[in-house]
Amino acid sequence: MVTYSYPFNRILIPYDGSPAVNKALEWAASLARAGSEAVEKVTLLRVIGGAYLARHIQNVDLRVTRMDQDAAWRRMRQHHLDHEIMPLLEEGKRFLREKGVVAPIETRVSEGKIGEEIIRLATEGGYTTIVMGRRGLSPVKGLLLGSVTRQVLSLAQKMTVFVVGQEAIFDPDCPISPLLLPVDGSEPSLAAVRQGAGLAKTWEQCQPNLTLLHVIDFVKVSASLNAGTASLVKEGEEILSSGRQILKEAGLEGLCTDKLQVGAPSRLITDEAAEGRYALVLMGARGLSHLKQLFLGSVSSDVVHRAARAIIGIVYL
Repeated sequence: MVTYSYPFNRILIPYDGSPAVNKALEWAASLARAGSEAVEKVTLLRVIGGAYLARHIQNVDLRVTRMDQDAAWRRMRQHHLDHEIMPLLEEGKRFLREKGVVAPIETRVSEGKIGEEIIRLATEGGYTTIVMGRRGLSPVKGLLLGSVTRQVLSLAQKMTVFVVGQEAIFDPDCPISPLLLPVDGSEPSLAAVRQGAGLAKTWEQCQPNLTLLHVIDFVKVSASLNAGTASLVKEGEEILSSGRQILKEAGLEGLCTDKLQVGAPSRLITDEAAEGRYALVLMGARGLSHLKQLFLGSVSSDVVHRAARAIIGIVYL
């Protein structure tokens, strides 16, 4: 039997006290509590972005070379930190402790473009995990307006990003079940299965339900009509078999089922997540360039925007 170490030992939580982020905080508490001593630290992060500057810029003498040279700006910033930011972060810290998190919890404040700062600090701090809330923008708004979530998803590398919507529903005693594991044969998707195995072993006492899902892209089917689709089905079965082998080696074979479907991958994954009432969808990012992810989207980011009731975890290598 293969033993998978707990994969989420440094957890970063961008936190602003909004309902969506409070839901994400509850999920992060479950992750940290489950990891117990394996979790090295949990960090609550508040990034002060452009919105705050826009509200107060009229009070600042712009003839100064740098904002931090202006006395009025320094006073406003310190007042904001002392009376709004730090009390909010301490409230989040108390919540994590009340939920049974034993790992060290720290708070941090930074300034800049929010998505870029989250990724910069996560990378520099060696965080394995980001847990963030989404504000419920529609897929169209998320595409046209951009969002912190979308920016983080486009910039993340070598970590797992969990996106938790306000409508996410999970059982605190078994928050990963049922668990959907979409697989496409890529190393990131198999890494997601291994992380799913690590989570399932952690919550093995609650007998979590795991489903491997492979979607044969209908575009490939259309291109293969003349030659037949048998090779695509065979490839799909082999991909599912690779996922099953990982779960079997972890001792989870009896908890797993698999599905092979044909269609648009992001839509079918989203439909399956909704119809099966999955608490968590854990999948790999395919490694598109930042530019392609931003303008073309990807299956993983599309699922994040479409699946409102499930927690979506994206694994980046």
